[in-house]
Amino acid sequence: MVQVLKKIDISQVRVREVYDLAEIKEALESKLYVPDYNIRNKIISELITYLKSKFKDPRYKIKPLIAYNNTKIVGFVIGQIDPFFTSYSRKCGTFGWLFADSFKVCHTLIKECEIFLKENKVRKVRGNINFPKNLGGFGIQFMGFKQQMLYGVAYTNPQSKLLDYLSELGYRKESEYSCVYVAQKSWDKGKKIDRNIEFRYGSMKELYDYVDDIRNLAIDSFHEILPDASGSNRILEFFKAFESIPKSFYRIKAFNPKIYSDVPHFVETWETQNLEKIEPLAPMAFDKNKNELIGILLGLPDLFQTWRGDAITRCNVDTAMVKKGYFGKGIFSALNNLGQLTANLFGVNYFEGTGIWSNNSRAISTIFPHCEQIRKHYVVHKRL
Repeated sequence: MVQVLKKIDISQVRVREVYDLAEIKEALESKLYVPDYNIRNKIISELITYLKSKFKDPRYKIKPLIAYNNTKIVGFVIGQIDPFFTSYSRKCGTFGWLFADSFKVCHTLIKECEIFLKENKVRKVRGNINFPKNLGGFGIQFMGFKQQMLYGVAYTNPQSKLLDYLSELGYRKESEYSCVYVAQKSWDKGKKIDRNIEFRYGSMKELYDYVDDIRNLAIDSFHEILPDASGSNRILEFFKAFESIPKSFYRIKAFNPKIYSDVPHFVETWETQNLEKIEPLAPMAFDKNKNELIGILLGLPDLFQTWRGDAITRCNVDTAMVKKGYFGKGIFSALNNLGQLTANLFGVNYFEGTGIWSNNSRAISTIFPHCEQIRKHYVVHKRL
C-alpha cells in the first residue's frame, strides 16, 4: 500500500534552526502547553538549562526548530539523536516537545526533523520523546487529561490534533503506555518472602556506589526488548531528582517498626537503617548468600509539587527491576509494599506506576490487578 500525502502549501510557513536560547525561550513562552500554569516558567527554565548543556556535549546531535508565519511563532520541535536512547535495542532518532498550530506547520517541522535524521544516517524516528524524560515524559497523551501533573509523565493539550497530523504524515501509533494509580496499598504476594532475601535502603553516596550494580541489573531484568529505553544515563537522572528534594522532606517522626508492620523483613530493614539518611524512594532487594543486588524500585519524587511551593506527597513509580531467576518470588510486590510504607513515613501518600508498555505481559499481569488505569500515551513511529 502506497500512502499519498495531500499536497501542502507551505509557502507562508518558514522554519528556522535555532540555537539562540533567548529565541527558543520566546518560542516556548509563546506556545508550550503546561496544564499547571504555576510551574510553566520553571519547566521552560529547566528545559533551557537542559538544551544549554546538550549544545556543549559532542555526543548529542540536536536540532531545535521554530516555525514562523511571517513574524508569528506557529510551531516548535526538537529533533534529537540521544546516544543513550534506543528502540528495540537499536539506534533511533526522536522528535520531542512538538507543538504546531496546524497540519501545515506540523508537516514542515517534521519534514525538517526527518531530513536532519537522514543526514545523520538514522532511518527510524519516534515521538514525542520529550528529553529530559523527568521534565517532559514520553508519548502523546490521549487519556487522563484531568489528572494532576506528575513529574516524569508527558502532558498534552487535550485539544491537540498532533496524533491526527502525524498519522497523515505516515506515523503509526506503535507503542501504548499506561499510567496507573496504585489503589491497593499492600500486595499479598509481597508479605511472605524467602529468608535469603534482604531489603535495604542507601544514602545518596551509597546509591552512587551501586550505580554499576543497578546498570547490570537493568541489562539483566529488561530481557524483553523495550520500544523506548533511555539507557544507563537514566539512573543518574533519578539520582539528580533525589538530590533536588528539599532537606525538610527527610524529617520523620519516631515510630515503632514492630507496630508499623508485621513483616519481619521490613522490620529488620527499618531497625538497621538510619532512616533520616536514606533515599526512601529507592528500596533494594539483595540475595543474602551472594550479597548481590537482585531487585530495585526507583521512584521519582513529584518535584512539580516543590515548584509550586508544596510538600512532596506524590511519587512516580517509574522503574522496577528484578533479576532473572528471581521472578515469581514476590520480590517486586515486597518492594512495592516496603516502598509505600517507608515513603508514608516521609509524607508520601500517592503512588502512580507510569510508562507501563501494553505489550509487557508480565508487568500487566503483576501490576494491573492492584491498580486503576488513569492516563494513557502513544509513542508514534516511522521508518525513513
